[in-house]
Amino acid sequence: MLNQITNSFFSKLMEKFVDYAFNTFADKKNLESTLKTLKNNLDLLSQKAFDVKEKINNAELSGKKKRKREVEEWLKQVNIIENEVCRLGGEVETQGFFGKFFNGDQATQLNAKVHQLVDRSQHFGELLVDVYETRGEELLTTKLCGKGFKANLKRIWNLLESDEVSSVGIYGMGGVGKTALVKHINNIILEKRKEKRVCLITVSQVFSIKKLQDEIAHFVGLSGLFNEENEERRAARLNRAITGKNVVLILDDVWENICLEKLGDPLHIKDCKLILTTRSLELCCRMGCQEKVQVQKLHTDEAWDLFKQTIGLDMALAPEVEKIAKSMAKVCDGLPLGIIVLAGSMRDETSIHVWRDELDRLMDPSIGQDDEEDEVFKILKYSFDRLDENHRLCFLRCSLYPEDFKIIKQELVERCISEELVNKRKSRRSQLDHGHSILNKLIKICLLEEVNAYLVKMHDLVRLMALKITKRKYMVISESRSLKEVLTKGEGIKDLEKVCLMCKDDIEILDGMSLDCPDLTTLICQQYNLKFISDSFFSRLDNLCFLNLYGSGIEKLPNSLSNLEQLKSLDLSYCRNLADIPDLGKLKKLKELNLCATKIAKLPQGLFLNFPLLQVLCLPYTMKAPVEEIVSLKCLEEFDGRVENVSELNKLFTYRKSQFVDMFQILVFGQVGESDRGRDYLYDDNLVEVRGCDLKNEDLSVLVHDIPFLTLTECKGLSNSLPNAFARLSKPSSVYFLKICDCQDIECLLDNLEYESRFPLLRNLERIILRGLPNFIAFFQNIGAAIQPPPPQAIVFSSLRSFYITECNRMRKLGLPSSTFPNLEKLEIVKCNELEEIIEVQEGEGQVVSLPKLKVLFLWELPRLKSICNTTMSCDSIERIRFKRCPELKKLPLHFDPTSPSPPHTLKEIWIMRGDEEWWESLEWDHPTHSHLLQPLVKVDDNP
Repeated sequence: MLNQITNSFFSKLMEKFVDYAFNTFADKKNLESTLKTLKNNLDLLSQKAFDVKEKINNAELSGKKKRKREVEEWLKQVNIIENEVCRLGGEVETQGFFGKFFNGDQATQLNAKVHQLVDRSQHFGELLVDVYETRGEELLTTKLCGKGFKANLKRIWNLLESDEVSSVGIYGMGGVGKTALVKHINNIILEKRKEKRVCLITVSQVFSIKKLQDEIAHFVGLSGLFNEENEERRAARLNRAITGKNVVLILDDVWENICLEKLGDPLHIKDCKLILTTRSLELCCRMGCQEKVQVQKLHTDEAWDLFKQTIGLDMALAPEVEKIAKSMAKVCDGLPLGIIVLAGSMRDETSIHVWRDELDRLMDPSIGQDDEEDEVFKILKYSFDRLDENHRLCFLRCSLYPEDFKIIKQELVERCISEELVNKRKSRRSQLDHGHSILNKLIKICLLEEVNAYLVKMHDLVRLMALKITKRKYMVISESRSLKEVLTKGEGIKDLEKVCLMCKDDIEILDGMSLDCPDLTTLICQQYNLKFISDSFFSRLDNLCFLNLYGSGIEKLPNSLSNLEQLKSLDLSYCRNLADIPDLGKLKKLKELNLCATKIAKLPQGLFLNFPLLQVLCLPYTMKAPVEEIVSLKCLEEFDGRVENVSELNKLFTYRKSQFVDMFQILVFGQVGESDRGRDYLYDDNLVEVRGCDLKNEDLSVLVHDIPFLTLTECKGLSNSLPNAFARLSKPSSVYFLKICDCQDIECLLDNLEYESRFPLLRNLERIILRGLPNFIAFFQNIGAAIQPPPPQAIVFSSLRSFYITECNRMRKLGLPSSTFPNLEKLEIVKCNELEEIIEVQEGEGQVVSLPKLKVLFLWELPRLKSICNTTMSCDSIERIRFKRCPELKKLPLHFDPTSPSPPHTLKEIWIMRGDEEWWESLEWDHPTHSHLLQPLVKVDDNP
């Protein structure tokens, strides 16, 4: 918005400049310099403000994050500058203005203000903080088996309850279940001790004090630590931050002595306790653990119980199969990890022949272990051998991440596709489906551990097994010292096929350094601190097929990259300093090119015509995509980039219908030089965002066909309602996520129910976000008792599940009819200053409004809200209600069963802000007991 204002302002200013400036100033060049500096600073401020608002607005949708006060204040100051520039723009025509401006009064003051705001934005650090002060995170756990586990759990709990014990060491061999034990402890503390906070950190073999300090600082909300480099001062700040917080610090998988003083000295802080897990009893002693707990292997009957639990023996096995299964469990020698992996590999298997054959293979002495291998290795290798080739290759690919690395599922699948580890004859979308299927299988058979819905990781022993299998073929380099040895000496790398560089410290690849690996096909160099790559680096990599430099800090690529003629995939995404690339004309075999989130603004004309096999193309939004070239790419299946207007988008889509492009993320934006927002990994489906465009006289029907996610931001010319905007639409829309932000013209979503019943533009919508619409009046407009409601099968918003609206300050009534949202699960209304009523029940519609699937109701900062609903609301699924600063609201219209007065049985919590307690006590109820019945569910949020 500010960018548009400044462009208009300076356009007017320069029109008058010639007439006025030459007659007023002798030093014309100084004036030109002043104006240029002012415009550059205003543009920089505009881009920064846009990026900040986009990030914090998206993060705040979750309800778990909020903007820092200094960021909120900064945005207010930017808004003041916007208004001031608007005012100045209106004064440009007057000579009085020019006299003051050109004499330096307003120019100097405005420049100083803008410079100060730009400078302040450089020191924000984190933009957001947690809405709730975290007590820790509940973790996914497996059911503990065996008396020993239960006894250890009880003993550790009693030790934590004792005032005499401040530290506990848990030790035992790899794979015996130490991590599983502390995960249970973590969850029990969160459940039973509301005053305590639990911070669980995985340490691993490769660690740094600074990284551990950062993780603890993040947990306790110590943002000021990240600008300090000195370990001792960082430790002192940690100590002050931890004191009084009642923290249980769990350090999992410790391999060597850690100086606890540098972690804030937790052992000498009252009410702070330490738990660590390690393979070594000696290490427990060296780190000062007062109590030591050994985790031992399972007994035979316990091992069988775990085997049955893992394999899911709800199904009955034939007696002879069960006998074989018990023999297989016995081979694991009571080691839980081995049992879990082995049982996972036999899930859903019922054939006696298969079980017998697998037992023979498992007992084969040729796969026995040597003295250097862990006991569990034989079991893990057996489970690996049962996989088909695609599953094996994708599994081994995971070993190219450092130890305990949390791997993004989507990224892993995309990398496996890029490196042709899944069926390359399939379409891109089919490959993605197949890749996720492979990943799910690896999770199911327990070779990969699911961290959450988006992340997986490898147990360190499983990773060790994978590295043993790929010995002399795969290499992970995580220290710059090791990298320098490899690059200068070249020892032991001749046979390498895949290499991953993920060094934590700064590195530079200087002249003379190269990888002498004639068989290397894959090189991953995700080094944000990599600033320079010499020309010699790629000189001996003639067979390199897959190059991934994602997120590195390079500013320029070596010319030798142009000679990698076997290259099939080149990923330069998020190399934010990269503004130019060498000639790629020789890379005729290229199938994937990703330049997303780079500084590259222009590529040589006709470049893409050199890549006839290109299947995936991702361009930065700083450059306009050459649509004519792109539509000539006959093999293109996925496109991510920016086109100039809706007409250009239509060209692309017209081509797409006759070709294979079925995956896309497209920004429609005409202005050159806008900062790159990067790919939005929140969505794994097709996405179009129209930003800053004039939509008047445009045929917008292209925006709602085969596009699930549609965003309209800062667009002009949008009609007063969506049916009017999409008047040429002749068939149902495919959009199920709609986001409209900062559009001036739109007044409502729907103003003609009869039109919508004929052309259901909105019926498939599942999620709507409306933000910053200054003329928005109501959800529905001009639809009242005079118009007959549609029949049930024609309910306009029958699919809507989530609705979020904020900063629509002209709206007094939201205008939600009472029977229009049968599937609504989440309703959030934030900072709508004039809103008085949400749901309005017309005469004759009944006394109770039913929202049968509503789970979440958030009402934040609505200073004039008087009524949620003018009758009673029945919400049989409601789980969470949250209020923040709604002082005029007098009644919470929840429906209570009159025969047995009780709140909805699904309701778990009602949050109010600190300071709103008196308002809550003053609410009116249909029966005096209702307030008393709800009181146990009320929680107070101390965060302002």
